[in-house]
This record gives sequence, structure tokens and C-alpha cells, in this order.
Amino acid sequence: LVPAVQMGHPIGFKLYAIQPGSLYARIGLENGDTLLSINGYDLTSADKALETYTRLREASTYVLTVQRRHGQSIEIVVSIEA
Repeated sequence: LVPAVQMGHPIGFKLYAIQPGSLYARIGLENGDTLLSINGYDLTSADKALETYTRLREASTYVLTVQRRHGQSIEIVVSIEA
């Protein structure tokens, strides 16, 4: 994870080193994706990411808003089964 900045403002975290077959690859994340938010919580700083983790650590469904390398934004829905 590397902070992603656009026009001088933090927008999320850039993802690198996603290995084929890894959990991240299996849910649809790709190298170069920028993770913008989870369940509507912006990830514009490390503090906001930690706050998001605290709020969502018991959630069973996560909606990831991701910006692809080419600028297209997509949503990835991940459901966790107990």
C-alpha cells in the first residue's frame, strides 16, 4: 500500500505486488488499483483507514470502491462467511 495523491490531494491507497491466485487477486483487485473507500468510508489518510478498520472489523460484507489504472471506478463486493 502506498498513499495515492491526485491533484495534490490524497485520494486513497495504491495497491502493488498483488500475486496471481492470492486472496486480493481472487476478489478482483489488480496491481495499480487505488482503493478509495470501504463501505463508503474514505481512505484519504492512514488515520481514516484505521478508523475504517475499527468501524468495520465485525462487518460481514465489504464494498470496496476502486479506481483502476485507466481511471475507471468500480465497486467490488466481498462477503465473509463465518
